[in-house]
Amino acid sequence: MPAGIIQPIRLLPLFQSLTDSFVGLALKDAEARGDKVSCRKGCGVCCRQLVPISEVEARQVRDLVNDMPEPRRSEIRARFDAGRLRLQRSGLIEKMLAPGLLKPEERTPFALHYFFQGIVCPFLEEESCSIYNDRPIPCREYLVVTPAKNCARPSPEVVKCLKIPAEVSRAIRCFNPEQSPGRWVALILAFEWADAHPDESPPRPGTELVHEFLSRLVGKEIPARTT
Repeated sequence: MPAGIIQPIRLLPLFQSLTDSFVGLALKDAEARGDKVSCRKGCGVCCRQLVPISEVEARQVRDLVNDMPEPRRSEIRARFDAGRLRLQRSGLIEKMLAPGLLKPEERTPFALHYFFQGIVCPFLEEESCSIYNDRPIPCREYLVVTPAKNCARPSPEVVKCLKIPAEVSRAIRCFNPEQSPGRWVALILAFEWADAHPDESPPRPGTELVHEFLSRLVGKEIPARTT
C-alpha cells in the first residue's frame, strides 16, 4: 500500500487484489454448497452487458489504451467510438451520460435494454477478455452459478450470480463524495468521460484513502489508528 501522498488511481492494484480474494472466498463457499460457476474462457455473453465502473477506473481504462502501441491503440479506440455511435442511435446515450438520473426501479430494465443492443465490449476478442489481468472490478465480481445458456436471455429469475462477501466496486465509487457520490461511468463511455473530466482531486495520504475505502466497504466508520 502506498504510504505517501497519492491519487486514488494508485490504489487500483490493491482494490483488484482484494476483489480477487473476496471472489476466491465466495467460490469456496459456493463449491461447499454444491454450486458451480459456469463462466469459462470463450464464453463472452456477459461482455455485452452494461458495465458500471468507477470514475477512477474510467481514467485507468483510458490510460491503459493510450499506453498501447500502434496500431493496437487506434483499433481499440475505434471500437469505443463504434459502440458510442450505436448507443446514440439506440436512444440510450442521454441516460448513460447522466446515470444518476436513473431511478432505482429503472436500472434493471435499462440494463436489459442495453444488453439487447448487442454492443460488444471493446476488449472482447474471440469471446474472451483481451485485458483479463487489468479488467475492471465489476467484471471480476460478476460470476454466475446458473447454466451458461441462460445468460443469452438474462433476468433475475434465470441468471443467479455468485454472492461475494463484499462489493469493492461500490466502495470505490465514492472517493470524491463532495463531487459525485456513488456515480458510475459506463465502460463503453470511459474514454469520453475521462477526457472530459481530468482528475483535479488533491492528492491524499494513501493510508487515509484506504481507511475511507474500508469504511465504505463495511458500511460503517472504522476507527482510525492513533499509534
